[in-house]
Amino acid sequence: WFGVPLLIIGTIVGGAVVVVLLFGGPASAEQRSVESLLQALESSGGERSAGVLLPREKELWQTALELSERLAKKEAELTDEELHAVARRLATMVEVDLANLDRITAFGDDLTKQRDLRSSRFDFLLRALARTECDEALAPLIGVVESGREPYVAVAMQQLGNLHRLPGAKRAVEPILTVLRKTSRSETLLTGCTVLSVLAGRDDPRVVDALSAVRLAHDGEVAWSAALALARLGSAAGKSTLLDLLDRTHLESGERYEVRDEAGKVRRYPMPPNRVEALLFAAMDGASNLGDGA
Repeated sequence: WFGVPLLIIGTIVGGAVVVVLLFGGPASAEQRSVESLLQALESSGGERSAGVLLPREKELWQTALELSERLAKKEAELTDEELHAVARRLATMVEVDLANLDRITAFGDDLTKQRDLRSSRFDFLLRALARTECDEALAPLIGVVESGREPYVAVAMQQLGNLHRLPGAKRAVEPILTVLRKTSRSETLLTGCTVLSVLAGRDDPRVVDALSAVRLAHDGEVAWSAALALARLGSAAGKSTLLDLLDRTHLESGERYEVRDEAGKVRRYPMPPNRVEALLFAAMDGASNLGDGA
């Protein structure tokens, strides 16, 4: 049932797909082994010669992308022991890269390009790490959340949500609550609310209070996400917002669909039919967790 909330945030935090479309996917004529992909990333991550970044960022993010895709079918290539070893190596890479994200020696347009490629590579490393589904993935991902680094906080939180079946995943609840209290970034708020709905306990007052505060402080998609999360946790605190989400006429009226353009300007449009259906489905799913008295 985690798939239902992901319908709400998938299009917002799936920026990696856009990067692939812009720059093109891995162009290797011959598939490399998982070991060779790991070695390439380990030997070249943040590579420098005499303090100067070597121009290999595009190759590196393509390697990270390929590794994350390969780990989606990990059972076909790796034993359980090998998978845990891969997770430990990726965990080390994530920790090292997080500490060196800003150490880029470039200027002007080249600096922007290098930074974007470095960001994409780190994004795919986080996804690859989570796809191991090993306990070793939790601490580095939680560390990214605790760092407060945007936009990686949202990516790390989403991956922690995907790992909600791991016993230690609940350790991420407190860092996510801290993020919700500090951030104003819509994508991060959306993701944090959704992930809390699958990580937090139903009787945790801290989570209910935090989600209620987000719902009251924001409108549109963020308020909806908070209300849906509250409902999934069995709280009726977001009932008024949830009732709006259960009203097709309300969703189809006005210009409730927001899109932020490249300049950062928010543009509003009527809600697309498929979005209306997704919200209705998510609202019904959330409402099913509330008692008749709610």
